[in-house]
Amino acid sequence: MFPLGQLAPLLFLMAGASLSCEPGSPASAANATGIVCRFTKDAALVFNQETSDVIQATFRHASFPDIKGDKSILFLGSVSYVLKNLQINNMSVESSDVDLSKEKGILISIQNVAATFKGTMNYAYTSWLLKIDNSLDFKIEVQTDVDLALTLACDNGRIALTISDCMLNFHKLTLQLQKQSEVNWIRQLLTDFVSFTLRHILKGQICAEIHKMSNLLSDFTLEQAEAFLSDGEVSTSVELTGDPTITSEYVESWHKGNVFYKNLSVFQKPNAIPVERVETRMFNLWVSEPVINSLLYAAYLEDRLSLKLVDDDLLKVFEDGEFKNELNVLQQVFPAVPINDLMVKLTALRPPSILFKRVGTILEGSVAIEVDVVPERKDSYTALYMEMDIETTVQSSYANRKIHLQPSSNHWSIKALRNNPAITLDKNIAKRYLEKFFSAGGLQKIISYVEFYITLLLDKKGLQYFNISNTVLEPNKGYVTVATDFQFPRQLLENFLRNFTSTISSYFQKENGENSWEV
Repeated sequence: MFPLGQLAPLLFLMAGASLSCEPGSPASAANATGIVCRFTKDAALVFNQETSDVIQATFRHASFPDIKGDKSILFLGSVSYVLKNLQINNMSVESSDVDLSKEKGILISIQNVAATFKGTMNYAYTSWLLKIDNSLDFKIEVQTDVDLALTLACDNGRIALTISDCMLNFHKLTLQLQKQSEVNWIRQLLTDFVSFTLRHILKGQICAEIHKMSNLLSDFTLEQAEAFLSDGEVSTSVELTGDPTITSEYVESWHKGNVFYKNLSVFQKPNAIPVERVETRMFNLWVSEPVINSLLYAAYLEDRLSLKLVDDDLLKVFEDGEFKNELNVLQQVFPAVPINDLMVKLTALRPPSILFKRVGTILEGSVAIEVDVVPERKDSYTALYMEMDIETTVQSSYANRKIHLQPSSNHWSIKALRNNPAITLDKNIAKRYLEKFFSAGGLQKIISYVEFYITLLLDKKGLQYFNISNTVLEPNKGYVTVATDFQFPRQLLENFLRNFTSTISSYFQKENGENSWEV
């Protein structure tokens, strides 16, 4: 009922968790692991600070079942009552803390949860002298601390939260009847009796509601993780290869990282990610080289590794920055064709491959470059076709919400060069012009478009909401380490509340609408 806001750290820590998993030691499944994900305690604290008040709004839309109770009192008769239309009117949380424990799991301590419930009471008092049936409004004021211990486990193909401990320490729990005309001794009887029993009811009900709502939020979080790792017909599985690990410093999970294109696997067997890993930021990700190569292969199959340049983009790439007044490369190769009538297409001839080494990320590929003439009132035709092999070492970074790719060395060779017979062209001269273009930084200009489209894709997936900082992209032999600090994506959680309000309400109504709490 109260502390769901504090569960958000756990739910979002496991955003990379899978829809299926197998229990067992992660070490035994190391050969099948393509991605390792680690969140530190500092990350949990960030989630804890930012989510409490947002999640509380969820419960203002929740429906709670009726509370029924009855009691026989020696020589006095019997009392029965029903508390109906129970709703939270006010709610606040003074503070909360999150800790990680290898023995106990994730520990959440919430101090001074205060809430006011309002509703209607129907009661009946029956004795050998008197019978009273009445209805009145009531208010329940509650103040309590909540201490939770949660563990992670695989359950029916998904990550499940297990509440191993749920303790409530009430500072205040009082029932106030709003109708002043009641007989004083009946008022006192109902107040004492209901206040006493509510303590026991709320203890069980709060823990039960934590479990129900945590599953709802967990499902939403997993859906967001899968959506982030999917685009078009390309998707990445986050199926676990072992049980998550919780230590006093971090929560870590191991994932297969299988890549699919149109539901067909294009995954290669991953390299082993080192067992000994050191976290340097709040969020740390180790990705095996074959996972990235599988993504590149899937992108190749989906025809994403191509680029068309026309008009201003064409001038931007092929102009000589040092000699503004000189003709650019294309104008030198095709002096009789206006630059506005030219279009350049770059297409991967085969899936590129990535090699991660300490010196940087080595990209190998073969590219076709086609120069087309596209006059406004005439048929278009291909003027020049060229094939190149490229090997470039790239230093990658992420700053100011943009990906940056800086080539540190380039090796390339022109393998084929063909021109349209209708165009007078000295292929040797054309080859020298093109070699000069690539030697003078032409490849870097083309890579700048790769930077742009990768950044665009990351923004499309909502990465900018996390306001990440101090990002490190560090290649090592066979894998790359991605580490970053971040702020909580409050906007995403607010979107969840807006979009899922009806789902939450119907969820509670379905679970509780036909039931009641029996005292």
